[in-house]
Amino acid sequence: MLLLLAAGLTAWASSLTIEGGWPPPIEVSQSGDSESRGPSLALGDGGALHAIWMQRAPVASPLTFTLFHAISTDGGSNWSSTVPLTPSGVNRYEAAVDMDEYGGLHVIWHEAPGEYQVWYGQLQNTGWEERVMISSTEYMTTYVVGPDVEIAGDWIHALWSEKTFGAGGTSKLDLFYSRSEGGEVWTAPIPARPTDETSQQLRIAADQNNNLHVIWQENARAPNPREIMYISGTVYTTDTVWSAPITVSLGLSQSAATPNIAVGSDDVVHVAFGVDVKDQQHVQDVYYAQFPIWDTDNISATLIPGSRVDISQLMPTDASPAIALLGTDHLHVAWNGMKTGDFADRVYYCVSEDGGTTWSEPVPATPRDSWPDGFASLAADGEFVYLLYLQKGSGADQDIYYTKRFPVSIPLPLALKVY
Repeated sequence: MLLLLAAGLTAWASSLTIEGGWPPPIEVSQSGDSESRGPSLALGDGGALHAIWMQRAPVASPLTFTLFHAISTDGGSNWSSTVPLTPSGVNRYEAAVDMDEYGGLHVIWHEAPGEYQVWYGQLQNTGWEERVMISSTEYMTTYVVGPDVEIAGDWIHALWSEKTFGAGGTSKLDLFYSRSEGGEVWTAPIPARPTDETSQQLRIAADQNNNLHVIWQENARAPNPREIMYISGTVYTTDTVWSAPITVSLGLSQSAATPNIAVGSDDVVHVAFGVDVKDQQHVQDVYYAQFPIWDTDNISATLIPGSRVDISQLMPTDASPAIALLGTDHLHVAWNGMKTGDFADRVYYCVSEDGGTTWSEPVPATPRDSWPDGFASLAADGEFVYLLYLQKGSGADQDIYYTKRFPVSIPLPLALKVY
C-alpha cells in the first residue's frame, strides 16, 4: 500500500486531555470546507488503523460523494494523506469495513447512479482491487440503506436493507444477504429476514465458529414503534441458514433504535442500543443486553447508568451507540448526545470490565464546544480504545476526527475549535 504520511498533521498531544480523560482529537479527513459523513474505523492485527468515510466531491460536482481512506501505522499519532477509493461522479454512501487476517481491508457501500446498487471492494498491499456490484435488479431496487460486511473464515458476508414492493404499491425495507469466498463472485442476493415491517440499522458480528449474528431496528411493531431484533446465521458450505427472529428489546415500554453488536470468544452476544425516554422528546437512554448464542429465551436488556442524553437533531436523531469488545468481558460503548452544560452533541463513553455487569460512569470523549459530534465508530486492543467520529462545523463543513483513550490521563482544559 503506497501511501505517504501527510505533512502538517498534528502530532499526538499526550500531555493534554479533555475532562473525560481523552486526548484532544486529530482531524483525519483534512477536507477543508467539504462535507464528510459516515466514519468507519477498522483495526488490523498489526495495529494499523484504517478510516473510511464519504466526502462531497469538489465544487465542480457538488452533489456527489466519494469514498475516502486514510491509514495510521503509529496508533493514530499521524495519518496518511487521504486517498479516494472510488471515482467521483456517482453518489457513494454508508461505507462499512472489516479486516481479514492478512491485513486486507474489505469495504461495502451503496451507490445511487439512478437505481440504488450495493458494491464491494478490497484494499490489499497491492492496491485497490476491482469493485464488484453484489445487489440485484430482480427486486427493482429504488432504495438501499445501511450495508454491513463481516469476514468470517473463508467467507465475506454482506447484508443491507433494500426496499421491496407489495400489493397495492406498498413498500418496506427487508434484510438482504449475499456472500463470497474471495470477493470476485457473489451469491445471488436473497432476503435474509423478510417481514411485514421495515428492517434497517443492521449490524453483523461473527462468533468463533464463523457463524453470523445480526441485530437490527424493526419499525412499526406493536406495541412500540421500533424494536430491536436479532437473528443468527449458520454458515454451511452451500448456503447460510437463518434462525427465527428474537426481540431483544422485549419488555421495554419505550421505542428502541440504532443497535450495535459484538460477539466474544466465549460465544456470548453483546448488544447496545438507544431507548426513548417516556414523555421526553429527543431524549434517550442507552441499554445493554447479553446472551449466549445457545440460549436466546431469556434476554433482558438493562440500562447503562448515567447514559441519558438529549439529542439535538443536528446529529443522528438517536443515541446510535458503538460497541467494541476486547476478550470476553472488556466492553467499550460510545454514543452521541448532550448532557447538562454541553453546548452541542458530544460523544460519551463508558467501559465495563466484567462483561456488562457493572459500568464506569459515562464521560465525554470529545471536547465541549459548539460543534456537534456523533456517528461514533470504535475499536479496541490490549492497550487503547480508538474512536473515530464526525464533527459538524459551520455551514456545510463536516470533518472526521480521531482520538484514543490512554490508560492514565490528567484532565486539563482544552481550547475550543475556531472557524
